Amino acid sequence: MAEPRRTRPSTFQCAAATLLALVVVVVIVVLLWLFLHPSKLHLSVDHAATAGFNFTTAGALTGAFDLTLRAYNWDERAAVLYRSLDVGVWYNGTYLAGAQAPGFIQPPENETRIDVAAQAAATEVLPRDVEAGMKRERTEGKLTVDVHVWAKVRFRYGVVRTRRYTVRASCPAVVVDFASPTSFDRVYCHIHI
Repeated sequence: MAEPRRTRPSTFQCAAATLLALVVVVVIVVLLWLFLHPSKLHLSVDHAATAGFNFTTAGALTGAFDLTLRAYNWDERAAVLYRSLDVGVWYNGTYLAGAQAPGFIQPPENETRIDVAAQAAATEVLPRDVEAGMKRERTEGKLTVDVHVWAKVRFRYGVVRTRRYTVRASCPAVVVDFASPTSFDRVYCHIHI
């Protein structure tokens, strides 16, 4: 008995199978993105004060900015793994102080408080206009600075981890009050991932 002859699929059948496979892959990617896409992170400066704030005779700044940051992870499923946080304090575009906070794991739906003492870059001489502006604001009792945070993070869903993301947060117009450091208005940061 002769074996039945096999027919090759037509061009239309190949195109239809390829299109169906492509649609299935797109649907899987969209569903994964919907279920695993982390919600936006939130960061704020909850307190800012100075310690040992002074100028050297050469025009450099000494002391530290004591900052309390608060990180919010509102996602119900994803934990956030912070590798480290680099915090910088700027005045009118001039870098004043910085620090690095250790990394931490933030569970889903969690607020984490981060205390940072950003030491002044005492070796760098400030431009004269920046020094004059800071001295003028200090005599008025308040200093307005910008706080910038850079962090390397990963999101974890159970045992699955995402790739590393760079988080940049900009916290504009953080007012450091020299007269009464107990009162502070929380400053929310703009976050870019």
